[in-house]
Amino acid sequence: MRRALALLCGLVLCGAAGCATAGGVEVEGRAGQVSPPPTPPTLPSGTPVSADAIGVLRADPLIGAKIKSTLVPCEGGYYPIDDRYVDLTGDGESELVVTLLNCPGDERLKAGLAPYAFGPGHAGYAYNLATEPPTRLLGVEGGGIDLVPYTGAGNDLAVIRSAYAVRDDPCCPSDQTFTLYRWNGAMLVEVPK
Repeated sequence: MRRALALLCGLVLCGAAGCATAGGVEVEGRAGQVSPPPTPPTLPSGTPVSADAIGVLRADPLIGAKIKSTLVPCEGGYYPIDDRYVDLTGDGESELVVTLLNCPGDERLKAGLAPYAFGPGHAGYAYNLATEPPTRLLGVEGGGIDLVPYTGAGNDLAVIRSAYAVRDDPCCPSDQTFTLYRWNGAMLVEVPK
């Protein structure tokens, strides 16, 4: 009986003291100081905390059924869009600029209707998010489109249209046109070349 009691006391004391078995974790000394995660970068003044770009596109009555049918997630669960916030109007509030891309393995890619998976997209739009519902400022549709904020002479928006020949690499389309749009106080208008 005494032997069993001594063994039990030994186990209790070992457990309280932190004895470990082989393969266990042994903790010695003070715990290291954990640094807090870095703070996220600050958004430009007026940028909404979040905007559901897909929701904005789906609610736009000017977008046709053909384009809206592409607003579905890719195989990995992500939407094939490039969305950015940029102050196009110069009012200190950021607008939404979104380009619709193609999913890898998209049937349009296999059929040759879309040139490359993540190259230029098939539509692009810019929206004023300060209005309810958001107001469309610009919309371009067709293959090989990319909308890129351009800060050369102001807060312009570049629309790049790419045309690929059969032998072109994804990096290098044979033909590209570059059109700048600028806010004139009421709308985005094409900047004369």
